[in-house]
Amino acid sequence: MEMKNYSRSWPMLRAQGMAGAILLVATGCASAPGPKAIAQMEHVHSVAADGGNFYLASHHGIYKWSDEGWNLIGEEFDAMGLTIDKGVFYASGHPGPGQDFPNPLGILESRDNGDTWTPKSLTGEVDFHLLEVSGDSLVGVAANYGVVVGSQDGAVTWSNIATPSLTSLSLNPNNGLQFLLTSEGFLYLTEDSGLSLTEITAPSGLTKVDWSDSGIILATDSTIYRSPELGMPFLEMSGSFTGIRDVAASGVSIIVLDEQGAYVSTDNGKVFSLLP
Repeated sequence: MEMKNYSRSWPMLRAQGMAGAILLVATGCASAPGPKAIAQMEHVHSVAADGGNFYLASHHGIYKWSDEGWNLIGEEFDAMGLTIDKGVFYASGHPGPGQDFPNPLGILESRDNGDTWTPKSLTGEVDFHLLEVSGDSLVGVAANYGVVVGSQDGAVTWSNIATPSLTSLSLNPNNGLQFLLTSEGFLYLTEDSGLSLTEITAPSGLTKVDWSDSGIILATDSTIYRSPELGMPFLEMSGSFTGIRDVAASGVSIIVLDEQGAYVSTDNGKVFSLLP
């Protein structure tokens, strides 16, 4: 399926609808110190993995798993679009009570594992609900404009990327021109940063995709699939899930967020354990 590229300058973007956009209502609540269970958090938006470490992005900041539970790291803020590339953290969303940043946050960058953040691009302009980074390539869903945008020069310049209505996207960690997206239950590949799309043979009913250094993870509402590389079959993985909301992988580690909480595997999906 060929898709025309609607590349244009950023000021020409106009707000429009986006399927699956999440509406957030600020409550002004403060985050209590100490480890938390997921049930105690407000609006867990997404998950991320980095080596054997697991993270949640929530309405009150980013939490990291330890044996004691989920611990808030760094500054409190409404963290959206959390992604990690080669040890560097990227996030968007809305500033917290201790942050002197414009709203929305655009893209923030952290080079100390989420302890501190600095503005990288589009601060005060864009709220990215989905964000993917691979080297100098960035692709994200600008929720307040309802468009998908991309950059190939480290977030200096941006252009629109024409895609069908999507529920998830993920960049090739070794080639920023390639990314996968899920749309209406199907999987698509672009090898030219969105100029064209090709449907990929995969299980039906897909809602999520994560392309990591160890392979490709796909998710339906209740099932996880994995392929070690593009072009190889997707095999169903162990685990029973209900209402999968997000999935992320790094090395042999996989984290799945569903209606029950966060499940993690440290053996490439052979066994999943539910974290409190």
